[in-house]
Parts: sequence; C-alpha cells; structure tokens
Amino acid sequence: MLHENLKKLRKSCGFRQEEVAKVLGIDRSAYSYYESGKTEPSVKNLIKISRMFKVDVDALIGNSEYAAALALNSEPADEYDSQLCADFDSLGKCSSQERILVAMLRQAQDKEAFISAVKAQYEAETE
Repeated sequence: MLHENLKKLRKSCGFRQEEVAKVLGIDRSAYSYYESGKTEPSVKNLIKISRMFKVDVDALIGNSEYAAALALNSEPADEYDSQLCADFDSLGKCSSQERILVAMLRQAQDKEAFISAVKAQYEAETE
C-alpha cells in the first residue's frame, strides 16, 4: 500500500520523481523503487515525504481510515487531490526548483532558520 500511496500523492501534487528524489537526497531510481514496491524508504525519508505532502506517516503506510479508503479506490481522484493537496494548485505553475524549495521548507524543523539561510544566499548572489 505504501508504494501505491507514494505514487498517488506525488502525481496528485504535481511532482516528478526526480523532484521528490532531489528533496530526499537520493537518486531518482531509488525513489522509483519506493513507488514500485521494490524497496521501502527509511524512517527518515518516510518522515520527509510525509512533511513534503502534508500527510501523516500513518496515511502513507496505510494505518488510517483514509489510507484504507484510498486502497479500495472508494474516493474519486479529484476528491483525493483537493483534500490532500489543495495548496498545490498554484504549485503546478512553479518551476522544478521552486517546487523543490517548497518541499524542503516543509521538511525543515526550524522554518525561520531555513528562510534566513535562503534569504542570506539570495542576498549574497544579488550583491
């Protein structure tokens, strides 16, 4: 069920495998193995993925009522998209780098420090 949920989330939120892999710090082929069920992500990467897509780990691995409903295909894809990825509507218009930046921000424990670091880098490059 995990591999199916990973693929559904990624597609519904408009990410490519390469983008998710880059955020996780792994090769695209390694992420592809997650989606095919050949391997499973580490706990660390599972947490990163859950933060990236704004779902809890239970939903990813199938330990929730909602995840069970997904597995049974009892909800239409449009409803799934709107419930989990409503804020991704405008993300589809962003560049790959912008989507990766949003995903990395979602994973950051200290979001203010992350934003400060990005701002400092931006200011250094524009001087």
